[in-house]
Amino acid sequence: MVNGAENTKLGAWANRTPAVILNIQRQPGANVIQVVDNIKALLPQLTSTMPAAVNVAVLTDRTTTIRASVTDVEFELGLAIVLVVLVIFLFLRNLPATIIPSLSVPLSLVGTLAIMYLLGFSLDNLSLMALTISTGFVVDDAIVMIENVSASSKPAKRRSPRR
Repeated sequence: MVNGAENTKLGAWANRTPAVILNIQRQPGANVIQVVDNIKALLPQLTSTMPAAVNVAVLTDRTTTIRASVTDVEFELGLAIVLVVLVIFLFLRNLPATIIPSLSVPLSLVGTLAIMYLLGFSLDNLSLMALTISTGFVVDDAIVMIENVSASSKPAKRRSPRR
C-alpha cells in the first residue's frame, strides 16, 4: 500500500502553486449570494483549524458579476425616475404633473417586487432586465398620459369667422 494520490495523472494548481481545489456549487433553488456569503463567513473558522503552512484562499467568485448587475440595475432605475421627473418638470413647468410620475414609477416598482416576493420569485439577470424594460414602459405611459392631460386642459384657440 502506498500513501499518495489515487490518480497521479491529475493535479491542481492555484496560479503556479500545487493546490487542492474545492469547488462549491449551490443546490438548485438556493440563493447563490447567500451561499457565497455563508462560505466567506465560515472561512476564518476553517482557516483557524488548519495548520499554519496551509493557505486557504478563494480563487473565483461568481457573485461579483451578479452583485455588479444588481448595482447597475439599481442605478439605472434610480436614474430613470430622476430623469423622468426632471424632464416633465422642465418641459411642463407644472408641479402636480411632475408629482404623478414621481409617485407612479417607484410605486409600480415596489408593487412588482412585492408581488415577486409573495409568489416566491427571485431576482436573476432576466428579472432585472425585465424590471428595467418595464420601468421604461411605465415611464413612457406616464409621460403620454401627462401630455394628453396637459394638452386637453389647455383652452382651444378661437378662430375668427371667415367673411
